[in-house]
Amino acid sequence: MPVEIKETSATMRTLEVSISVEDLKAPFEKKLSQYKKQVALKGFRQGQVPKTMILKQFGDAIHHEVVNETVDKVIGEELKKANILPVGQLKVTKFNDDKEAGVTLTVEVEVDPEIDIKGYADTGVTVPDTAVHEEEVQAEFDRLTQMWSKDEHVDRAAAKGDVVVGNYIEVVIDGEKQELPENKEFRSLLGESASPGFDEGLMGVTAGEKKEINFKYPDDHKDERYRGKTAQFQVEVTDVRQIVPPTFDEEFCKQIGVKDVEDLKSNLAESLANQKKDAAKNKAINEAIDKLIEQNPFEVPNARVADLIKWSINRNVQDPKDAVEPTEEQLKDLAPEAVREIKKHRILEFVATQEKIKANQAAVDARLQQMADAYHVDFETLKGHFRQSGRINQLRDELRIQMAADFIVGIRPAAEETK
Repeated sequence: MPVEIKETSATMRTLEVSISVEDLKAPFEKKLSQYKKQVALKGFRQGQVPKTMILKQFGDAIHHEVVNETVDKVIGEELKKANILPVGQLKVTKFNDDKEAGVTLTVEVEVDPEIDIKGYADTGVTVPDTAVHEEEVQAEFDRLTQMWSKDEHVDRAAAKGDVVVGNYIEVVIDGEKQELPENKEFRSLLGESASPGFDEGLMGVTAGEKKEINFKYPDDHKDERYRGKTAQFQVEVTDVRQIVPPTFDEEFCKQIGVKDVEDLKSNLAESLANQKKDAAKNKAINEAIDKLIEQNPFEVPNARVADLIKWSINRNVQDPKDAVEPTEEQLKDLAPEAVREIKKHRILEFVATQEKIKANQAAVDARLQQMADAYHVDFETLKGHFRQSGRINQLRDELRIQMAADFIVGIRPAAEETK
């Protein structure tokens, strides 16, 4: 059964397979014997049907089964012998089944190309130092304070910082009357909305008042449909509410998990510092990856790209039966990012292999502790769950790849300790 393997491209291997009639005889007879033992036809007991009748009724089916099984076996053996690992499904481009001459077919197999990444040990990209400023901590503190605040009714005119609640009566944009939403109510925090002119028109209103507000939308309004346009709003105010910030007493601080305001600000500073460090590191890693991709061009199999796109659009699907195939438009639009992501992973996998990077148990435990703290669960319980489900190996591999990413931006100690 001669098989010729050609390297069509860096990511494609073509197999020319020939299976003679002689090669099919033995498996055909074996399959025929199996049918003879299992088939029961009218007038004959199971196992007693003559071969001629089985051949007449099932001959073509037996032949197709034998051809399919033999082809699968031959291709599997040849791929293993040639150390070819297929990516995605094999594609039969030509097939001819001649009962006199035998079976010939052409099969295309996508593979990952061999890569040899140069320059990863010194990309010239490092992680810059970061700093957290007092104003940033205060801004985050103010944001949380506002989030934890409540609003309560006040019997007075609305002022900056109040929440005005009302209903739209009529809305006209650039002279054109607009259809009102089903829910006509609005809530506007004066001084904080994206339309300052609307806020200014509500200054000084009281509950029960009807008002016409004329203003112009800013040129940089978040909704481009309204940018620079004139507006005329007829509204009825139903309530004026004052923002009441929380009192950071012992009970409230205990509720949010801190000792006092200083402890909260200290936590915020630490969190902001970590966010900045992570952002700076991720930016540096992506810069280094882009540099290595440019310096070390290699192809990516189409099957890998399609699989990643399919995974990305179905990542939140709970039932596999609900998964959908990507459309042609999705394949086209999402392909560039998918190709980059695949190249990134292959480069980091290469680095990890070359540098013999492994995530030791201490690194795994440290990551599990972070997760336990974040989700407020017991460390040992979480660790046991990861081990039982097999996700511990996935976590170990994720850490290995992350350490390879650190390596290309000059963060070496953690990686070198694991060699």
